[in-house]
Amino acid sequence: MRSKSRTLTILVIFTLVALTVAYVLPVYVVVTTSLKTPAEISQRHYLLLSTNLQFKNYAQAFKLVLPALLNSTIIAFSVTALCALLGGLGGYYLSRTRTPFSRIFFIFVGVAMYLPYQVILIPLVQLMAKTGLALTHFGLIGSNLILNIPFASVLMGTFFLGIPRELEEAAEVDGASKIHVFFRVISPVALPAYASVTIIIFTQVWNEFLLALILATRYTQTIQLKLTEIKGSFVALYNLQMAAALITLIVPMFFFLALSKYFIKGLLAGALKG
Repeated sequence: MRSKSRTLTILVIFTLVALTVAYVLPVYVVVTTSLKTPAEISQRHYLLLSTNLQFKNYAQAFKLVLPALLNSTIIAFSVTALCALLGGLGGYYLSRTRTPFSRIFFIFVGVAMYLPYQVILIPLVQLMAKTGLALTHFGLIGSNLILNIPFASVLMGTFFLGIPRELEEAAEVDGASKIHVFFRVISPVALPAYASVTIIIFTQVWNEFLLALILATRYTQTIQLKLTEIKGSFVALYNLQMAAALITLIVPMFFFLALSKYFIKGLLAGALKG
């Protein structure tokens, strides 16, 4: 038994080490490449660190991506805030209304959440064009709202199902309205779910490429589109592209770190209580 236990422990440790190396190695290559010159990159010694670290690559890359970085920040924060608000209200309605319509609507919202957005891409673009919002920040914000509000509503709704109704009844006895109950009683309890929703939606919007490729212009270009341009058409400037990719990670990384303590708690609560 001891021999089997020791073998299992060694196997687990070996697996963890192999997975860690497989995950960290690409990140290491990105960092080392971002600090090299084009001549060093052409030698294809990807694992070797440069003898003359080129920190100026980051300054140059930052100047290139700054407008797109601001665009992505505006779009991602706007969509995330509105999805948290509207998704919370929608999820609360779906979880507290016991009518055939609300139950059927909950099912349709859940189905919409799992549909690939490529299915509605053409109608979505046509809608933005007819409303005059195409090729603007508002068009990108509106399109991402349409795609992400169903997910926010379902996730928030499953969390609200686990909140005791006695909390709301006690507040209503004291004269609180439905809106007051939602914002003053339910929302503070649901902070872990809000954190999970905001992190997931922010990451999805920040990494969105196809929708931005269709609806963005050179003035509303997002960071993901800009990264494809930095590579260059004739000469591949991988050092600048890798430096820009690392700069791109800064905003979502700090956003995740700020809400990370609620993230897993919110996901587990929504999954278990739903």
